[in-house]
Amino acid sequence: MNSHHKEILDIIVKKSGVATQHTFLDSYLGNTHPRYPINAPTLRTIAKDWMRQHRDMSAKDFAATLTSMTEGKSGTEKVMVGILLDNATSDQKQFDPKLFDRWLDQLEGWAEVDAVCTGKYCTTEIPNHIPEWKKILTAFSKSKNINKRRASIVFLCSPLSQSDDPRLAGIAFANIDRIKAEKEIIITRAISWVLRSMAKHHRKALEDYLKKNEKTLPAIAVRETKVKLMTGRKTGAHGSHGSRG
Repeated sequence: MNSHHKEILDIIVKKSGVATQHTFLDSYLGNTHPRYPINAPTLRTIAKDWMRQHRDMSAKDFAATLTSMTEGKSGTEKVMVGILLDNATSDQKQFDPKLFDRWLDQLEGWAEVDAVCTGKYCTTEIPNHIPEWKKILTAFSKSKNINKRRASIVFLCSPLSQSDDPRLAGIAFANIDRIKAEKEIIITRAISWVLRSMAKHHRKALEDYLKKNEKTLPAIAVRETKVKLMTGRKTGAHGSHGSRG
């Protein structure tokens, strides 16, 4: 265990308790990793305070800490990686993004994948390095690991919602085409999420894509995306509201 990882974990343990597992949550979150009884706001406070105290940490040391945490036993440690990334400096984010391939080998289920593969890091780094990220995400979409296939599109949700660069939509459409026949909810809901993320800045391209691919896309993705385009919301006024992706 990396020394910085141990330092962060000690704080988590101090502010929570014994790591536990719960059958219902295991099923909902899509993994079987134990979790510490600690809420998200407390985790965010821990991450913010710790990163403030380590502003001079190099990108290399920061990446080593994140690698160690993804290899931790608990889902809490793995989720914390995404929260630390949200609080990192611009310089600290300049590690080799190919590391995400290694990190995703340690993640399981939508909750862990989304915690690490969405957020402020993606919003800044992916649009600034599109050719490199295209190679990474294309490889993920072809992976035998379903968590990497989900990551191949959810990585793009934040950038697509804030950037009108057509290259981002192009990568998303290509990756969706590779996995759209899959029936697992971890994939179908991800497709819905990434399509909805295009509604504001890529509306015309999204409408054209839906028109051409409606019969081959997951029904839930088509339904929720059409509602998003019409109302600006995920579901209709009387629809159910589930997880974001």
